[in-house]
Amino acid sequence: MTSSVLAIQSTRVIGKTGMILLVFLVSCSTMISLPLDKVAMLGVLGLLLFHQIFQNKSFSANSLFPIIGVASYFLLPYLLNLPDSSLIIFFPVLGLFFASLVSEEEGFLDIIYWAIFIHIVAGILFVFSSYLVGYNIYVHPMYDKGLPFLHAAKGFTTTVQSFGTLLISWFLIFYWKKESGILTRLDSIAYWIAILGLILTFNRNTMVVFYIILFFRHRRIFITTVVLAIVFYLYYFEFINKLIFNVSTLNSRADLLQAFRISFFEYSAWKEYLFGHGNNMVDEVIARTTIYRTGYIENGTSVLLYTYGFIGYVAYLAAVFMFSTLLFIRKKVFYAAMFFYIFLLAQQFTHEFYATTLYLMISVFLIILNSKSPNATKGCVFPPAE
Repeated sequence: MTSSVLAIQSTRVIGKTGMILLVFLVSCSTMISLPLDKVAMLGVLGLLLFHQIFQNKSFSANSLFPIIGVASYFLLPYLLNLPDSSLIIFFPVLGLFFASLVSEEEGFLDIIYWAIFIHIVAGILFVFSSYLVGYNIYVHPMYDKGLPFLHAAKGFTTTVQSFGTLLISWFLIFYWKKESGILTRLDSIAYWIAILGLILTFNRNTMVVFYIILFFRHRRIFITTVVLAIVFYLYYFEFINKLIFNVSTLNSRADLLQAFRISFFEYSAWKEYLFGHGNNMVDEVIARTTIYRTGYIENGTSVLLYTYGFIGYVAYLAAVFMFSTLLFIRKKVFYAAMFFYIFLLAQQFTHEFYATTLYLMISVFLIILNSKSPNATKGCVFPPAE
């Protein structure tokens, strides 16, 4: 009996470790030249579907119908703009399907937690190695802010903000575990390692999101760090201006939208206004006439308008408001505020609608929405300060 129990436990440990590594690969878009993150996402989807079928579980209509609706709508801009449309516009459907299946498994939260933590540790090590051994492609020297000696962590993601999304997702799970009273000493150690990873992003958007976390979860620390930040800012005025308040990056983002503005507002007909262009990239002919000569659209609102039209963008806004309201109604105010900021405001800097990192975060929010915490009331607007 003992040997059979040990065999079952060993199998579970091996299975969970394998799943953690597979989810880790879901977060890795630049580890190799191939789209490893998408392939890994399909692998996780396959395993989850097999698990659903094996246990004779039916798909939730609340999850399935919205995804079918999104996929059906995406067909419109795709078909209306052939042959210039792109299949990449359907990736959010895959991402949402992935998130909906993951949300059916509450235990998956711990798998995402440790998978992301592996990536955080790797990102930190790459930063240190870039100083000790030499530059590597997994860091971002901050030439754009006039601080090339600072190497921002981005791990195996395409941008520093995507790495920041992984960090914020990890912190969301950490605080959910804390609410549930299941934190261990290992979690406490991991927390400070994640804090180091957060600092090494040098990313203002990620820092703002973390400050929102501090406001809700550590009010005294929030007030203390704000005071210290003001003092530090006054003392290191020029350096902080370059790092945080550098307007050149904001101006460059505005210039990057030039191709979008020309294509969408000057050359679009009614169908493009309503249903979009069915492509997340501006036509190369127009892009060549702009400063940066690129059709890439960095701003979240702009890419949604351009790709899916006003109808698609309004539907996105409605979904964000609806999901935030659901979290609020279930007394998860902290998570409602986080979701609202991340999906309505943070995406304006560098959107991630076609990155797997965003759908890992959506998975986290969905699991938290569907879970019951013994201390759910701690999500009130003004919880006891820690």
